[in-house]
Amino acid sequence: MSDRSWTARFRKVGSRWDLVDEPEDQTKLRKRRNLQGPIDDAFTESFLMVRPTGKPFNAKVGGWVDRELDHATNHWRVHFRGDARVKDDGDVTDADITAHNLILWGDPSSNRLLARIADKLPFRWNSKELSVGKESFAASHHAAVLIYPNPLNPKRYVVLNSGFTFREYDYLNNARQVPKLPDYAVVDLRTPVSSRFPGEIVAAGFFNEQWEWTVSGSKAK
Repeated sequence: MSDRSWTARFRKVGSRWDLVDEPEDQTKLRKRRNLQGPIDDAFTESFLMVRPTGKPFNAKVGGWVDRELDHATNHWRVHFRGDARVKDDGDVTDADITAHNLILWGDPSSNRLLARIADKLPFRWNSKELSVGKESFAASHHAAVLIYPNPLNPKRYVVLNSGFTFREYDYLNNARQVPKLPDYAVVDLRTPVSSRFPGEIVAAGFFNEQWEWTVSGSKAK
């Protein structure tokens, strides 16, 4: 006898939801439970901070990365009462890639694991330019912050250059302790780090349901 229950499946196409007959191919890149962003979602499951050991494209950005990595690990301990796992980029194993969301610090020059997957991420970064979607920023004083399915294990995330995104100001009231950044952001390092932001956020936005770029607003570069 039927329990009178039923199942319906929908897929978002543009701004419209369409009814579909079969589950979508799970190998296709799309947002789904535990793989939908934003950045802070990576810290709700097992994660590993991956420390760069190489020379960065630009010293200013490299210094900011080192300070933000220290901030992320120190404040994980302060706020969540535990030590975040940290490994050097050359020490990450296949087992780590399988088991953890990877929090990659640095750029493709300084972090060898990031260099390994850089051409599979939705941005381009060299010593002169940081390209985010159709926008470009001077690499000398801009840093990329990002969450994306890990190309080496699409069931897990990679995050670039970010811990959880609320900062010291938000410790004043736990109602403020919610994500402060979406799926990606570009940080202008000419504005000092504050108790609210890691610098000036000059571009930010969410990827669409297929983890593709959407139009974002940005400020002068």
